[in-house]
Amino acid sequence: MESQLEPTIQVTANGPYLVNGGLEVRRADGVILETREKYALCRCGGSNNKPFCDGTHAKIGFDGTESADHGPIRDRQDRYSGDGVTIDDDRSVCAHAGFCTDGLPEVFRLGQEPWIAATEASASEIIDRVKKCPSGALAVSIADSPELVEDDLPKCVNPVPNGPYRVTGGVQVLAADGSPYEVRNRQTLCRCGNSPNKPFCNGTHWRIDFQAP
Repeated sequence: MESQLEPTIQVTANGPYLVNGGLEVRRADGVILETREKYALCRCGGSNNKPFCDGTHAKIGFDGTESADHGPIRDRQDRYSGDGVTIDDDRSVCAHAGFCTDGLPEVFRLGQEPWIAATEASASEIIDRVKKCPSGALAVSIADSPELVEDDLPKCVNPVPNGPYRVTGGVQVLAADGSPYEVRNRQTLCRCGNSPNKPFCNGTHWRIDFQAP
């Protein structure tokens, strides 16, 4: 039976993510792992039943203190204008997946300042590349339009192998105190337990060689 509730992901204090509303858990190949109305996803990185919580957080004394900014995304973004296209960049939630720098290096210039050169590719190339950003750190609009160019993504959570939870479809994430984070179509939640920007991923899983096949 389809849930009548909008899916939410609730951060718990020093514990897992509590998922409500029947949000699908999908593998990268599309196989559905879970569709229950409620379940808990590991946030400490230590569960022996990944991606689901098995209580390990309590045994290891996991510190899940949140430090991510609750303010408007617009206040954190830098804006770059190109030929008929505008790129907005929120570095605070970047998961460092590298789809931008690997896929369009003439625009997304690793190690250079400014790191985005929005005039160095066509609008269509930039739009295509930005929409692949899993964290939503990059957003794109046509010229100065307030409307973002976004794909219609399913509401689901995808545990990335050895990486974060990729959450799509505009799912509401709630802090442990119940306060909402601003909704994004694309976002990545930490599941290695070590991001300094909890609950969001900042790429720390790469540096610590997090293993979660």
